[in-house]
Amino acid sequence: MSHLFRLGVILVVVWLLLSGMYEPLMLTFGAFSVLISLWLTKRMLRIDQEQYTFFVTISLVKFLFKLFYKIILSNIDVTLRVLGIRPVQSTFITIDMPYDNDVAKVVYANAITLTPGSASIALSDHTLLVHTISEQGAQDLADGDILNIMPAQYQVKTVENNS
Repeated sequence: MSHLFRLGVILVVVWLLLSGMYEPLMLTFGAFSVLISLWLTKRMLRIDQEQYTFFVTISLVKFLFKLFYKIILSNIDVTLRVLGIRPVQSTFITIDMPYDNDVAKVVYANAITLTPGSASIALSDHTLLVHTISEQGAQDLADGDILNIMPAQYQVKTVENNS
């Protein structure tokens, strides 16, 4: 229950900060939105009891800064391709999924999608299908461009050597 209370407080604060409107009608809409969100969350918790505790670590903060930097570089690259300075070479690539943990898989796929010019299309247990706007972007992903900046708490699965 404390989880729902904390979530409710966060939603109210975010609503007030982002809306910037404090008229009774807008506050009513905000309260209604928060209540619906809390109700849906409570129902989802009954269905899916699996929870993931989110820890903010130095590794995660470094990852976010590195990802932000990659997003800026990708924006510049996409802009140059849209302007015709660089060619658009639409490419699909299948990348081996380096993680066993479901949360790590989703973070990895979303990090790829957040960088402009690439989008994660299909995620399976062992592979990730990605569309890129350039062959260079596909090659960078194959070389571990995003994998190298992933937070340390997501350990890459190890392959046993049977020699």
